[in-house]
Amino acid sequence: MTTGKRRQGDAPQPGLQEAGLLPTAAKELDEPERFQEARMTTARPLSYELLVHSIVDYAIYMLDTEGRIVSWNKGAERILGYRPEEVIGQPVALFYPTAERRVRRAEYELAMAARTGRHAEEGWRIRKDGSRFWAYVALDAIRGEDGELIGFAKVLRDMTDRRMAEEKLRESERRFRLFVNSVSDCAICMLNLEGLITEWNRGVRRVNGFQAEDMVGRHCALLFAPEEVETGLPRRLLEEARAEGKAAAECWQVRSDGSRFQACVIVDAVHDQSNRLLGFALVIRDISERCDNERHLEEARAQLFQAQKIEALGQLTSGIAHDFNNLLQGIIGSLEVARLRAGQSELKDTVRFIDNAHQAADRAAALTHRLLAFARRQPLVTRAVDVRESILGMEQLLRQTIGESITLRLDFPREPCLVRCDPHHFESSLLNLAINARDAMRDGGLQAIAAGQVDNLDGQQRIASLASGRYVAIAVNDNGCGMDEDTLKRAMDPFFTTKPKDHGTGLGLSMVYGFAVQSGGSLRLRSEPGRGTTVTLYLPVARELEETAVPAPARPRKLPGQPTILLVEDEPAVREPVALRLREMGFVVIEADNGYRGLEILRSPQPLDLAIADVGLPGLNGRLMIDRAPPHRQGLRVLFTTGYADSWVLEQGPPLGEGMDMLTKPFDMGALLSKIYTLAGVD
Repeated sequence: MTTGKRRQGDAPQPGLQEAGLLPTAAKELDEPERFQEARMTTARPLSYELLVHSIVDYAIYMLDTEGRIVSWNKGAERILGYRPEEVIGQPVALFYPTAERRVRRAEYELAMAARTGRHAEEGWRIRKDGSRFWAYVALDAIRGEDGELIGFAKVLRDMTDRRMAEEKLRESERRFRLFVNSVSDCAICMLNLEGLITEWNRGVRRVNGFQAEDMVGRHCALLFAPEEVETGLPRRLLEEARAEGKAAAECWQVRSDGSRFQACVIVDAVHDQSNRLLGFALVIRDISERCDNERHLEEARAQLFQAQKIEALGQLTSGIAHDFNNLLQGIIGSLEVARLRAGQSELKDTVRFIDNAHQAADRAAALTHRLLAFARRQPLVTRAVDVRESILGMEQLLRQTIGESITLRLDFPREPCLVRCDPHHFESSLLNLAINARDAMRDGGLQAIAAGQVDNLDGQQRIASLASGRYVAIAVNDNGCGMDEDTLKRAMDPFFTTKPKDHGTGLGLSMVYGFAVQSGGSLRLRSEPGRGTTVTLYLPVARELEETAVPAPARPRKLPGQPTILLVEDEPAVREPVALRLREMGFVVIEADNGYRGLEILRSPQPLDLAIADVGLPGLNGRLMIDRAPPHRQGLRVLFTTGYADSWVLEQGPPLGEGMDMLTKPFDMGALLSKIYTLAGVD
């Protein structure tokens, strides 16, 4: 038996008669009589003929050896549209399309059936009305008792509906295959029951990098990282999908170049309509970017939590420092007056002890300054600073500080590295980092300081604590003892130190961090036990270098006449020594112990040349007091004093205008007079 799908345009079969597969002309003369005789001798019961004739779903008809129709049932009449009298004696090629008749397709089928006994195929046929339909045709050779061919029995069935359904299914499958193959963000593989890859989409090439010829027929475990295979993850996914219908996991996958990536893997069981398991669908999605974003978010949350802790402690520190500065100001002012009085007599021991007290107060002020630097409450005088020139200017100091046992290496680009920050606080921060690096190398080593510009843009290398933009990174590296993970997490906590007792306050790194954040930058700390530490300070890039005049040291001296100064300060220990010294310098001083009293004086006709106002006054602060001054006080020169913690009052209001300045506590009379002379325009 030969079966096969019919193809239009098959070439005609030459030499069929010569091969004995078609009747010769001599045989054709007496064939009808022999066919009729065979029908009589092999006749079926009448009931069987009636049954065949009455079938309407199948066209059943008999052909003689030449392929002419000799019988016709009702099914043939219904399907092909011809009545028996219209087709009896006609060649069977009547129902074939023109192209099929041209290549003698009907004769070829008769020859095949005569040679093999049966021939079946599917193909287009033509009805009486000229319409086409898809038919299944089976052609059986009929032979007499002597084995000689006497004709053919042909059964034809209209399969158009089935073919249309199959074409729709094929089109649907084509569209689905096209859809799956067009998905490039996900790798989609079809697996057989053993987990071998049978098909895949182009997303596999993009996600995993493999070519189809490399993987088809191989096990899907080759897509998983070795450690995932060792734990049996691919096998467990297939078993779970077989039992539950679906399995999913996040795991490590490998690419063709050996690189790894994090992926979400889903395995779905594929069943047919009878719920028989056919295989599995494996879907792989690269989630590296999502995992990186989640990691950055977690780091940002941790940094935010740390910043909130530091902020809370900073608020407490700034409040304490404010009160402490007022005390220090009282001490310094009182000692200064006492020293002046003692210096006029022979009490030299008194002068010496007073000097010691003054030095102790200065040290306490320096400690307060460090506390407030950590709390990010210190007022900064920012300008464009060339990091390269600043560090080179400190080179000798740095070498003396770290000692001869440590080699200092500087690495800068040739072009300037301009940042916007307070130059004095920058140098103090750098010196602090150098000292920390020195203390980590007790037996000597190498300390390197490098600087260069970096871009903080969106991507995997983005620093979460920094806004997008351009920065100068100043890295201080040592090859000392390094820090473990727990120590590294606490390194910037205030008062935390690994140094011996009395060898550190634990405010160094937190002070540098506070300076960096207040300057619009950040600080990154990397360390590994036994391999050293790298502290990187990020500061925003400045556009151009600004020319700054270096003020000359202040010289206490009297101004012409008797200028009148309004001094508003709520702490008597601060106000009284300042008022006394100003009067001794020839000023007329009007005192006020709160902002409301100071505002009354401002509203009065009292002549005033200068106002000195504490920012942190209770009730009405110094800035609001000046802002509410009447119009006739416009142009009055104002010097604000601040104990750091209340400097936010100045930051909230408009910028200090012309004729206004600020002085931070604690201060000595030389600094105060210098500000007064500057505001008065006296050289």
